[in-house]
Amino acid sequence: MSASLHRSQRSLRVAWNAAVIYLGYKWTQRRVRGLTAAQAATLWDAQHDRSAKRLFDLAVSLQALMIKAGQFIGARADIVPAPYVHRLGALHDRVPPRSAALIRAIIERELGRPIDELFSHFDDRPLAAASLAQVHRARLPNGRQVVVKVQYPEVGDLVRLDMRNLETVVRLLARRESRFDYCAVAAELAREMPRELDFVHEAEMQRRVAANLAGETRLVVPEVISGMLTRHVLVSNYVDGARVLDLAALDRMGVDPVAVAGALAAAYGRQIMIDGLFQADPHPGNILVRRDGKVALLDFGLTKELPDQVRLGFARLVLASNGRDPAAVLAAFRELGIRTRHDEPASLLTLVRLLFDARPVLGDPAVVRESNTALDHNPINAIPHDLILIGRVIGLLRGVAVSLATPFTPMQMLLPYARAAVEGTPAPAGVEGGGPLGVEGGRSSTVAGG
Repeated sequence: MSASLHRSQRSLRVAWNAAVIYLGYKWTQRRVRGLTAAQAATLWDAQHDRSAKRLFDLAVSLQALMIKAGQFIGARADIVPAPYVHRLGALHDRVPPRSAALIRAIIERELGRPIDELFSHFDDRPLAAASLAQVHRARLPNGRQVVVKVQYPEVGDLVRLDMRNLETVVRLLARRESRFDYCAVAAELAREMPRELDFVHEAEMQRRVAANLAGETRLVVPEVISGMLTRHVLVSNYVDGARVLDLAALDRMGVDPVAVAGALAAAYGRQIMIDGLFQADPHPGNILVRRDGKVALLDFGLTKELPDQVRLGFARLVLASNGRDPAAVLAAFRELGIRTRHDEPASLLTLVRLLFDARPVLGDPAVVRESNTALDHNPINAIPHDLILIGRVIGLLRGVAVSLATPFTPMQMLLPYARAAVEGTPAPAGVEGGGPLGVEGGRSSTVAGG
């Protein structure tokens, strides 16, 4: 099969599956008319599951950017129906790994030495197989435990093709659904994805974020190993820990979930609003909790640097939303470059509440109706590319608040950092709403990590 035919078939498969899913939802929308709430819920659940399975199968088959897109959807337990979380969440664990022989060959070619000289031990079983790369555990000759991240050889060409496919699908969606600036999402992915393919750039971002967070005793950023870095291979310190949303593991380690949420608030509140540089791929597979309760941030391939106007504008939006001040919300929207159809106060407050509130979750029909109504009434006509990836962080915080059963919304988590950013004061130690996170609860001393 020629390469051009392979690319054409890949594009057709993406377009076909997008059309089938879209038409399935439109058909279900017609079928539920006149049914009871329970009958309609059954039909919607079935449609969600069919669509989620179709996306899972497509992602596993095509890999590359399709897996990354599926992982992002599967991590949004705060806003997507449960079948998507169940089906696509498995992409974090069940991406088919590449052969050890291939991975070893790439490492030796990139680093210029045999595996046995580079490492005293190299585990052929991958720790993780992700959308763009595979990670293996190893030990350096000096005994240091490390992880070796290896980029798949064909991934660059596939990502560029998938971006074109995604942009086409998004343009068609934008013509049919005008409630949100979907094109901005595709444009931001197209802007950032080439950087994610360059491990030298990733290592630079990892070092910068580590330096910025050096004073946060609850957080860990793995050290990049000097001399073991190329555009396609990156070696860092090994971190042993449980995934951030693994409640059973957190309980076994005696870690307080509320304190974990506090550490994440510190991580992202500081990165976004104080430092203006943040790890922008915050899915659960990239965040580990160690036995001492410290939270480790992994994978800096997608790291976003914010202009001061956006950093401070977002902080002002958090403050305005907390104060339920529509005039201040509108001013923050204008500062950030967000444009809505009109400036009606009640509509603006509904939009920001849907953004920051953690209570509506898992496709609650009432919440879906409220969200759709708000966007129908006052669609978001433009959203700047700098804000697209901040939305992923808010999604993470909402998912954490729900999954870990913490009593805090993303707004409460981010509020102290917003105040510090606007006032120019030092970053705080925790969040409000019953006491600083990380110092309340019976096991907080373990988690504070002093």
